[in-house]
Amino acid sequence: MTSPRGPGPVAAAHRILIAAALLCALAYAAWELGGYRESGEPGAAVRGVVAIAVSAAIALYLRSLRGLGAKLTPRDGPSARDR
Repeated sequence: MTSPRGPGPVAAAHRILIAAALLCALAYAAWELGGYRESGEPGAAVRGVVAIAVSAAIALYLRSLRGLGAKLTPRDGPSARDR
């Protein structure tokens, strides 16, 4: 009996880690912007805005992973072994 072909848990684990990175970036942005609101330090505002931009980039990357499982699954067809 052969094992099922596909990426296994790699694609799901990658999505989970990227989603965790997105949540951490959003939490950091909120923390920096909250610090700016309390102290008025311009550096905190800049770091908060940069964290929001990074969050947007991570969200776009996460969205691009929708078909990752299909991309990592080999297509059925004749392989070099079968010839």
